Amino acid sequence: MVIPIIVSIIIISSIIEILVIYQLSKSRQSKRKEYIESLGYKYIGSDKEFESSVLKGVVKTNPVLRWLSVRINHVFTYEDTEEKRFYFEMYVSNRYYSQKYFCMLLKDITLSIPTSQFSIVPRGFLKVFIPKEDAFLRQFIIKPKHAVDNLPYDLKEQLIRFSSVGIMYKDKELLISKAYSHKELPIEALKLCEEVYQHIKTSLQVH
Repeated sequence: MVIPIIVSIIIISSIIEILVIYQLSKSRQSKRKEYIESLGYKYIGSDKEFESSVLKGVVKTNPVLRWLSVRINHVFTYEDTEEKRFYFEMYVSNRYYSQKYFCMLLKDITLSIPTSQFSIVPRGFLKVFIPKEDAFLRQFIIKPKHAVDNLPYDLKEQLIRFSSVGIMYKDKELLISKAYSHKELPIEALKLCEEVYQHIKTSLQVH
């Protein structure tokens, strides 16, 4: 008699806990939507089709994410522009590591660079030990390697100032990602992505 009562209590407690977590999640989602839209963006939220498209597309050019689990959350857009811009959080993790990124995705973008895809990814903490004469190569991993030869010097010089920002380009989609520090506001990270895009736009003649 005692065991069924204990089991019932455990089940009821678990259900209550799940409901509380669900309500808290809904409340946070609502506040996030309200905050984002107060800044002039249109909040979309979760979009599985969009997530699948990004994960199977431009994200795959990032060599650092190859062995990590990647999730996309809180998609929103900015409608007062001719460009197709999307913003979102990207959470990457494995058993020993996790990192959040704030991302800016531009669709139907053609860059004046003779390659259909490339990535510029910040190096890790061991970058100081890389025996390279080129300061840009000390800061970033470039895939494919020859893409670095087609990047204008002024762009490389500007990107060195953004050592935590990664750039991926594939199938006319340009993804700019900023590793999130808990010391900064999400909107600050997104503004940094937009600033990087302005340098790319100026140097690579975006069409």
